[in-house]
Amino acid sequence: MVDAGSYDSALATARAERDDWITVETTRTGTAEIATGTAGTAPIHLTTRAGTLYGSWDLLSVHEQAADTGLDLLEITRRVSLRTRYTPATFWRGIHLLTERATAHLARDGALTLRLPEPAEHTRARTLRADADPVPAFIRLLGHLVARHPWDGPSTGVQLSGGLDSTNIALALAAALPGHHVTAGAVVLDGERGRQQTERRAVILRHIGASWRDVLVPAMDHLPYGPTSWYSRPGRVSPYGDLYLDAIDRLSDLLSSRGVKTLFTGIGGDELMSFTTAEKPRGVTGPDLGVPPWLGPTARGLLAEVDRGITPAAVVPETALMAKAGVAAPLLRRGIWPVHPLTDPALIRFSEWMPAEWRRDKRLLRETIDRAGLPPHIARPPIPENFGHVMTLAMRRHGPARIHRLGG
Repeated sequence: MVDAGSYDSALATARAERDDWITVETTRTGTAEIATGTAGTAPIHLTTRAGTLYGSWDLLSVHEQAADTGLDLLEITRRVSLRTRYTPATFWRGIHLLTERATAHLARDGALTLRLPEPAEHTRARTLRADADPVPAFIRLLGHLVARHPWDGPSTGVQLSGGLDSTNIALALAAALPGHHVTAGAVVLDGERGRQQTERRAVILRHIGASWRDVLVPAMDHLPYGPTSWYSRPGRVSPYGDLYLDAIDRLSDLLSSRGVKTLFTGIGGDELMSFTTAEKPRGVTGPDLGVPPWLGPTARGLLAEVDRGITPAAVVPETALMAKAGVAAPLLRRGIWPVHPLTDPALIRFSEWMPAEWRRDKRLLRETIDRAGLPPHIARPPIPENFGHVMTLAMRRHGPARIHRLGG
């Protein structure tokens, strides 16, 4: 028998030592509380039906249980107007996301309420001495964050696109436990971009010198909205999934078939090196989205309310939390646990302290790669590598037919 005091102490200790947790506490009177930490690795969606609470990281399975599946027009407006926000709302009124540090309460009458946390505290950049060098400290901290996760090599993978973020993670993995044979996976581009990406990845893997296994999925073989795409099949697809779900899904399949159970990603690197509003040059703001011409009158009328009901400031940048949620389902469905070291609160605080000149153009991440002994073009590829042209081609090939079907 564990007394209540010991239980509370153990629970408090577990929560203090890990940022990735979910707790469910029930009472004999039929109430329940579900709480979560800061990480959001496996985003929990909640709904109720006939007094029963249902929850899962799989949004579509929760949708099957929801009593109210009426559309949340404000949340849909956020998406279609390109004004995405981190919020407990989903496309359906009766389904809620348990956002970071939030608590859900199920009352005896079956009513579900959410309690959001106080805004997370963030700090400002500090001034370094002229001779100070933050790179060794960053390498040590990232190495510690990578090594603290239980992984044994053969069952471990890393999403290694060859970009700055994923390359830093791969270097940290190789240094943390040398000799372990990790599986590196990537969705690769086509044409000149793809040749450059493939060559750069080969250089990185040779540098690591650990005989890592490599798994590649050509993006052009899995275009969104093609005849075999998840977006073209009967049934539902989560509106919060990755746009390149087809290629990501195939990569997840291949990683799973090779026994990968833990997958490290580079998600969070952009946010880690970003500028605060106060640090941006005077007069520089975000893009002026205007009113998208494709919006109907209902969405236009809701544009002024897109910030209503959003969460307070999170520990982890909100865009990183949404990115983590977008990649979770294909991995979790195959028993692969994603790990995102660049979203760790300790590293976020370290980067907040970093002077702007070290974050500008991701200087810190580039210098880390340079000092590892890799050639200059690894940290500074001549040709930008992104998926914009993949989506453009997908829409040119498959968009008209899809639009015709939707308008059918």
